[in-house]
Amino acid sequence: MQDRTRLPDADTRALLQQIAARLAAERPQHPMRKTLRLALALTFAERRHGYGTPRAAAAEEQLLAFAPAVEDGVTRQQYAAALRQAAGGDQ
Repeated sequence: MQDRTRLPDADTRALLQQIAARLAAERPQHPMRKTLRLALALTFAERRHGYGTPRAAAAEEQLLAFAPAVEDGVTRQQYAAALRQAAGGDQ
């Protein structure tokens, strides 16, 4: 389990911010899904570091460690705000 008092590294922060931007821009009022959290972590990590690479796997692991769990009833917009917070706030 990740120490939540510690900020993620620069790569993870950037990816968290990119995922947050995507969620806020596309159907922000729709519910956030637990499976979408997993899919976005994989997609963004592989897009940045290459399909199936060890670096992509490590980036996905870091994203999932810092991205909060999805709570029932949370919208994509609300989850985007939580991701920005996990990345260290709007910077």
